[in-house]
Amino acid sequence: MKVLDFALQMEELGKNYYERLAAETSLNGIRAVFSMLAEEQQELYDTFQAMKRGASAHCNADSLALDRAWRNFGKIFAAGSGTIDLLKNDLDAYRHAIQVEADIVRFFEELASSENNAEARALINEIAAMERKAYRRVENIHDFVAAPKWQLSWGEFSNLNEF
Repeated sequence: MKVLDFALQMEELGKNYYERLAAETSLNGIRAVFSMLAEEQQELYDTFQAMKRGASAHCNADSLALDRAWRNFGKIFAAGSGTIDLLKNDLDAYRHAIQVEADIVRFFEELASSENNAEARALINEIAAMERKAYRRVENIHDFVAAPKWQLSWGEFSNLNEF
């Protein structure tokens, strides 16, 4: 299986997963989170499409490990059935997205370590790096949204009395 074809299928699967979660929720905040994540998946899809059209040296790398790994990758998104009922707010949605993105990064890193073809390994590592960036982006957004709950400055001065 061609590595970039696999990456394109993976991004399409991810986009469909996030769109499905967005459609299943009645909460606007959660819908916005998953819609944004679906758009990010589309951006990665477009990036991989451009790589495939481009003259990258290893863009046509073939991987035998991908054939074996496809079933395992599908499990990352299959676990989402019924998940939407457990998400009560946008922070829960971000936490879920962080877990999914972490699983994707871990999947590609393990795949790269088991790949024998040097060109395919280089391309898988490149894809893993892009997925790591997507993971960090989701994590940073989560941290920003959660900051008011973690911020203790409001409590620092609340118990000061004049003597």
